[in-house]
Amino acid sequence: MNEIFDLVYNFLKWLSSTTGLTYREVNILVYFFLIPSLFVYLVGRLLRSKFPILVFLSLSLISILIIPDFERFSDRLFEKSVDFLEWFEIIGLNYIQASVIICVFIPILLVGLLMCFKRKNRG
Repeated sequence: MNEIFDLVYNFLKWLSSTTGLTYREVNILVYFFLIPSLFVYLVGRLLRSKFPILVFLSLSLISILIIPDFERFSDRLFEKSVDFLEWFEIIGLNYIQASVIICVFIPILLVGLLMCFKRKNRG
């Protein structure tokens, strides 16, 4: 799990250095906007409607525009996310294990399931 964590961490650090955003800003954009937008898009495809993704993207854009200090906002939300992941120590998962399960495996599983449902509905 450490290897997966390191791979994702290094990718987000690379994105940070490439975009000029902080690591925490990139993390929040990926996990609270980009990945959820993929889920909403796939659900919209299942429903054969563009409405869900248009609403999600509109609300996301409005949210980003009305946040007065996105770096500060990202710092606070990132800290809350860390607290959430550390909470999984109750069931025996350390921060790295919880991060990989919640932030990597579950999103991959959900995308895979949504894509399977789409294929099943097509045929």
